[in-house]
Amino acid sequence: MDKKLWLLLGLVLVLGIFSGMFIQSQRTAGDQQSLEQTASASSSGLLETGETAEVGNFSITVHDAYFSGEQESSVLVADLSFRNLAEEPQEIPLFNILVTDGDGHTYENLSSYDDKRLVGGQIRAGGLRRGTLAFEVNDSSHYELSYTNHSGSGLAAWNLTTSENSSAGS
Repeated sequence: MDKKLWLLLGLVLVLGIFSGMFIQSQRTAGDQQSLEQTASASSSGLLETGETAEVGNFSITVHDAYFSGEQESSVLVADLSFRNLAEEPQEIPLFNILVTDGDGHTYENLSSYDDKRLVGGQIRAGGLRRGTLAFEVNDSSHYELSYTNHSGSGLAAWNLTTSENSSAGS
């Protein structure tokens, strides 16, 4: 009987330790999510070209946006950079970057566009990677570039103003 009591107390102790670890990990994850959701945006919620947002482990800047005449259709090109704020290498997920037009249509980047293409993949701690992403878009008066981190708990969006918005699609 004495052995059973010690075994039961040992199991309760182990269960208590694991429960405490689980609860602490949930608190830590919740704190990180609330920090990741903060992005310095204007009152409209959209950043302007040249502004920087911190989303997850990245500091992201959209430097410029313009239309390229190299394709038969309208190709909107965004010049952007990612800086890794983490202390370990991070993956730049290019599939998390979308452009939305004024009608709400969403576009993914063209993998075949050749200008100074931003390359995804690993970026070292503190590293900076800059390049362009191209999007084949319909004619619109407004375009918005958005980045969502891979866990879905952070978002930043930029108003893409170009001097050629009126010539898109021509």
